[in-house]
Amino acid sequence: MLRFGIIGCGMISDWHARSIQELDGLELVGAADVYLPSLERLTERYGVRAYDSVDALLADPLIDAVCICTPSGYHAQYAVQAANAGKHVFVEKPMALTREQCDAVVEAAERNGIKLSVVSQNRTTETVRYVKNAVDAGRFGRIVCADVCMKFYRSDAYYESGAWRGTWKLDGGGALMNQGIHGVDMLQYLCGPVKSVFAHAATLARHIEVEDTLSAVLTFESGALGVMQATTSVFPGYPRRIEINGTRGSVRLRDTEIVDWQVEGEGLPIGGLPSSHVTGDTSSDPTAALSLEGHKYQLRDFADAILHDRRPMVDAYEGRKVIDIILAAYESQRTGREILL
Repeated sequence: MLRFGIIGCGMISDWHARSIQELDGLELVGAADVYLPSLERLTERYGVRAYDSVDALLADPLIDAVCICTPSGYHAQYAVQAANAGKHVFVEKPMALTREQCDAVVEAAERNGIKLSVVSQNRTTETVRYVKNAVDAGRFGRIVCADVCMKFYRSDAYYESGAWRGTWKLDGGGALMNQGIHGVDMLQYLCGPVKSVFAHAATLARHIEVEDTLSAVLTFESGALGVMQATTSVFPGYPRRIEINGTRGSVRLRDTEIVDWQVEGEGLPIGGLPSSHVTGDTSSDPTAALSLEGHKYQLRDFADAILHDRRPMVDAYEGRKVIDIILAAYESQRTGREILL
């Protein structure tokens, strides 16, 4: 039995708590949060212990691993603290907000011999894995273009609902770092690595420190070119779109659903294309009811990595790839230069 504690009891913590309680071999022991109403809500809902501090939770020998579900600016801090306490770490995206924080998380995980996994649930869907295998097998020929378009809507009320939202210190960025990170991760996972980024960003509609709109051109190490676009200010908001185009074929995804598949000389696979297990559209509503399957898939992999002493599917090294791309986009916006990764 692998026993978990949760650090941070905001909205996303429910996905972790429910996933743990629905998986065999995993047990939720308790949670900690500095905001007592959130702590009471979560612990009462799932019938688990409320710790009076993160230190108390990490000091409990019953707990083997922690899920970090705090605002983004605290992810690295608690990941390092948990690793130093000998706890395995399952951390929401992004695992850190700066390159220095990424280095600290990697170093702490390696030094303490713990397993660390970064939540990247879109990678786990059957559709995304199917496209990944097709790209790697060369079924689309040489990849020429690889684009992600994320035109979302977040109201002023959304940013006002939490003092950390839309700040550099605790959100780490805006439309790209917070709402767009999963799309960027999918693109680099499918077609990466990325070689360079040139970006423009602006705050056009929301009263926040960070960008609400960003457009960038990517150069992949393969030679392919790509466009990365993210905004939280267009009404009514549209599902994320990823397009991959090659010399022999193309695919288009809406969120993680394949909506167009064309490969020269091939028909559709017997039985058709795989379907996505992701439900709910968060393009305009971040509280939309998403499936638990992605979190459950990664938690199963995380537990297996601990039990069999192997790296999880999205470890700290994988988790920092998307952060490097996003930070390069922000550096490009500040300097007006193309940034090499």
